Amino acid sequence: MRHSKPLFRFHALTLAVAAGSAQWVCAQELHNDDAVEEIIVTSSLQQSRAETALPVNVLSGEALREKASSTLGDTLKELVGVNSASFGSGVGLPVIRGQSGSRVQVLQGGVSNMDASAISPDHANSVEAALAERIEVVRGPATLLYGNGAIGGVVNVIDNRIPSEQIQALTGLVETRHNSVSDQQTSVLKLEGGSGSFAFHLDGTYRESNDTTIPGFAVNPATVDMDDEEAMEQLLDSKGKIGNSSTRAHANTLGLSWVTQEGYLGIAAEHLESNYGLPAAAHPHHEEEGFEHAAEEEGAHEEEAGIRIAMHQDRYDFEGERSLNGFFSQIQGKFSVVDYEHAEIEGDGALGTVYANKGREGRFTLTHSPIGGLQGVTGLQIGRKSFSAIGEEAYIARTDSESLGLFSVQNLDVGNTTYEFGLRAERQELNQAGSACDDSTSSLSGSASALWRLRDDTNLMVALAHSQRAAGVEERFSNIDNSTCREFAGQDLIAHAATQRLEIGDPAADKERSTNIEIGLRRHMGSLTGDLNLFYNDIKDYLYMRDTGVYVDEVQIARMSQEDAVFRGVEVEMSMPVSRNDRQMTQLSLFGDYVRATLDSNGNVPRIPALRVGAEVSHAHSNWQYKLRATRVSAQKKTALNETSSGAYTLLNASVDYHVSSGEQALTIFGKATNLLDEKIRNHTSVLKDVAPEAGRALVLGMRFEF
Repeated sequence: MRHSKPLFRFHALTLAVAAGSAQWVCAQELHNDDAVEEIIVTSSLQQSRAETALPVNVLSGEALREKASSTLGDTLKELVGVNSASFGSGVGLPVIRGQSGSRVQVLQGGVSNMDASAISPDHANSVEAALAERIEVVRGPATLLYGNGAIGGVVNVIDNRIPSEQIQALTGLVETRHNSVSDQQTSVLKLEGGSGSFAFHLDGTYRESNDTTIPGFAVNPATVDMDDEEAMEQLLDSKGKIGNSSTRAHANTLGLSWVTQEGYLGIAAEHLESNYGLPAAAHPHHEEEGFEHAAEEEGAHEEEAGIRIAMHQDRYDFEGERSLNGFFSQIQGKFSVVDYEHAEIEGDGALGTVYANKGREGRFTLTHSPIGGLQGVTGLQIGRKSFSAIGEEAYIARTDSESLGLFSVQNLDVGNTTYEFGLRAERQELNQAGSACDDSTSSLSGSASALWRLRDDTNLMVALAHSQRAAGVEERFSNIDNSTCREFAGQDLIAHAATQRLEIGDPAADKERSTNIEIGLRRHMGSLTGDLNLFYNDIKDYLYMRDTGVYVDEVQIARMSQEDAVFRGVEVEMSMPVSRNDRQMTQLSLFGDYVRATLDSNGNVPRIPALRVGAEVSHAHSNWQYKLRATRVSAQKKTALNETSSGAYTLLNASVDYHVSSGEQALTIFGKATNLLDEKIRNHTSVLKDVAPEAGRALVLGMRFEF
């Protein structure tokens, strides 16, 4: 692990000084979210949310700052159709409509984040949600702008690290918050400014926490053999907290750009470091030779329980945009270079397995001038990555991958109807030195949607998409001997301690073919607003890691399997005012989502979230805002083979904030209480739900100063 002092580490005193230096005038306007029309950046023409023919969720402004958390999954998990696949407190990956991993593409400003989070659920996402200006979760035709593999959807984190507009005044944000459940301290700084055509962006965040406290035991008592003394000891040791779940992370970014009336050109550099523990109970104790984590002395088990992840990433982005005259009205390009490393540190400080991912990716698009009612973009995407794993858990050989994609997404307005359609062709090559497993796969995807404006306040959307996804590195080559392109035999298999499994890939995996049909109804104006979406996704040759129920030295074998699957579900959310006058407003929101995912012959798809329904009451009065949110999650008993069920629970959260402003300056003091009922929550989407439950009752207090 690289060690360096974070550029920005500050606490509540910083904000107290800033607040004390300003003369505050209480805001007389009602304190609520900004009534600014949302423009969807992750689309071909950046339309408003009300007018785009896309199923989309947007987090921005105060709503984003309220929900911002230490992981991307935790930040997004209250959006309908979105869950978080937690792996202790240091990892939370987004799950969209039951899809995760490589089926959910995470972008940073429109280009892949190029970390290793899709390789394994214990690999944290390198995107820092606390620094985002907005986060968009998009399904439908626009996903073809970014890759064929986004069967679940696209998460685009937009942080303005390369300013695209002139900035004449110095603006910024300073924030600090504390979370009681893990003594987590988070500090954030952002500065933006410029002079003339020159603009800059500077940001930084620092986060540190102790082990997460929980009600009851981290280890699920229902999974423990009461006659096993070692298992009982592990159960008792897990009472009240998730062992080895502390975290420490910091990130710094500097961006510069030159902005003119015709466009802009800029560069940004980011350095990110994170150190987090894998939950202690996630590491089985082996007693036979042949496994990399075999116990060789009495203290080996205790040492292994302290495995930590030391991750760092350096990222460089180059971006430009220019207006044109003629058939094409605009050209835009972005090229990113990422050097990512993820090292596993043993309990005695020894360096274990080191995962590295070095990549380059570029996207270049041309927007053509309107042809009647037809508008759209056409583009090229290129990428090259080199993934390697060296050390005890090197169960995947070094693999170089190259990709080339051509795409076009078009919009057509005809009367009261907007049509959107897209097409993408892509080729992926996987190469290993001296390997018999090299692979090349071509895929073709297309989609079409229509938005009918039934009334001024109501739209009806219908979408059809067909996507093809080539198998990834981990799906093909886990525990595969690249000299024979066959799986390792017997004791040569390498255990992945983080997931407690011997994972075996399928080098002959075929590409997935997804056909998704969706119908949506959206009311965006009036006293009652909301969305209703129904979807049906038929996936041929669906790839998933299947627990076999066969154990070698107490470690279960999991095989990459492939068969047809069907995902179907519903998402609904609506909001309505309960009471309102010129000084206060009370609003009620109702929401719910459900996914049912089945396999043709083996029952249910593993790790699918359960039915979720809830309600939120918010009240705004002058400078104050209060929220109470209750979510009921049903028990998940529709489990896959060799998968345990998860119990039902009720999650009750409350928040309050006090907001005052004067001119361009604003101070917010906020508090949030989560899991007020101190429920025992085992997240069904988590691989480690039986050894690392969700956090117990927590209180978050913080201050934010914007200028």
